[in-house]
Amino acid sequence: MFANGSSAPVPPQTPATSSSVDCFYVYPSVSLSLIPGNPDPYHTDTSAIEAAAAAQAASFGSQCRVFAPQYRQATIAAYILPEFVRQMYIQVAASDVLAAFDYYLANYNQGRKIVLIGHSQGSETLIKLLQSRFDTSPELRGKLLLGILAGIPVNVPTGQKVGGTFSAVPVCTLPGETGCFIAFGSYAEGANPGTDTRIPTPAGQERVCVNPATLDDPTLSADARRNGRALLQGTLLMPAANSSGFVRSDAQTVSFTRLSGAFSGACVTATDPRMRFFSIREEMTASDPRHGIVKLTPNLLDQVGQLLIGDVGLHILDMQFPMQDMVSLVAARRP
Repeated sequence: MFANGSSAPVPPQTPATSSSVDCFYVYPSVSLSLIPGNPDPYHTDTSAIEAAAAAQAASFGSQCRVFAPQYRQATIAAYILPEFVRQMYIQVAASDVLAAFDYYLANYNQGRKIVLIGHSQGSETLIKLLQSRFDTSPELRGKLLLGILAGIPVNVPTGQKVGGTFSAVPVCTLPGETGCFIAFGSYAEGANPGTDTRIPTPAGQERVCVNPATLDDPTLSADARRNGRALLQGTLLMPAANSSGFVRSDAQTVSFTRLSGAFSGACVTATDPRMRFFSIREEMTASDPRHGIVKLTPNLLDQVGQLLIGDVGLHILDMQFPMQDMVSLVAARRP
């Protein structure tokens, strides 16, 4: 969708069926049952899983073979329970993801490099995968091209690359760097979120925020890669009906919409120095018909979410804002 109001189909991309890179994707919380549990996805409606995968993983298919296991994820009701109880449900979800990864590694990997991609609960299970498999194995760390852990707290000692959540897997800080991970959580510019109430960042550490739009720019200084603002080159908005109220329904309702340079992102530090987050700003003029296509001000879902689980900001759209920038990170790291 262009600034003059016109639009054009995105040219189809050839799937990377023979790629030397595999993407292992774990989808976010889609089970909205008000009963705490870990329902079997094979005996439920999988349309929400398919919608999440289409929005978050399909774009990577041009750069890697995508593997997306179904798993017994914790229902949304688990998130209003005490954290030690929620973690029991998360452990069930993580055990499925670990088993799926081990099966993939034994039967499908065949020496390929690996990109791990997750959002929200998907990222939380991938954290456990990285801790139990990659932190302990130099061989697997050598296979890791990139980890993308969106929408979940990942902690590191302030200003450092290694430590905190992971003992050996570092944060990406250099253009083209491999064997590392990026992480971020999105909030509108001007937000001032505190540390996560369920997975708090300890004193002396900070929540990881890596900007996918600045990481690979060789012209930037280390400080500009860490803190600089840049235009996002390929925001991919899901159909309004799947956006939990964030995408303006009169702007587009049934298809995906890609916007280039419509938003910018920067990693900034909140008043609480432990909290670094991905600050999103609209870069469209008031006369641009795309102006306001995303509701950056808090909506009812935000307000309910803040009461139940704390300030989650633009969580639903974490993966969508920098989609093309993330795909470009994978493309730049392919052997």
